Amino acid sequence: MVTAGNHEIEKLPVAEPEPFKAYNARWRTLYDAGATPSGDNLYYSFDVAGGVVHVVMLGSCTDFATGSAQHQWLQHDLAAVDRSKTAFVVALVHAPWYSSNEAHLGEGDAMEALLRGASVDAVYGE
Repeated sequence: MVTAGNHEIEKLPVAEPEPFKAYNARWRTLYDAGATPSGDNLYYSFDVAGGVVHVVMLGSCTDFATGSAQHQWLQHDLAAVDRSKTAFVVALVHAPWYSSNEAHLGEGDAMEALLRGASVDAVYGE
């Protein structure tokens, strides 16, 4: 499974004003499958091992602020996980939300609150 990163953002506003057009054309994710379809190819979830593991693929280069479509979807997705049947919940994101770069301090706070609240077992970033 894949998740988009900063190198997939189209930077030619005149020739290609749609961000992630090439990524979306080349990578078909499971955004419209499963119990909680996201409706966006940039973030989605799926179950593996017969539902023992719930995997969440997040988009660090698309809006994830409180109230954003991704934030609302993640809240709904995590609430739908039955932890009596799903032993592990893991999340993957391209750019880690913790960085010593002052320009990015606090970026992931809204998402972290959801992940902690749902007792996500591990979050992996590049």
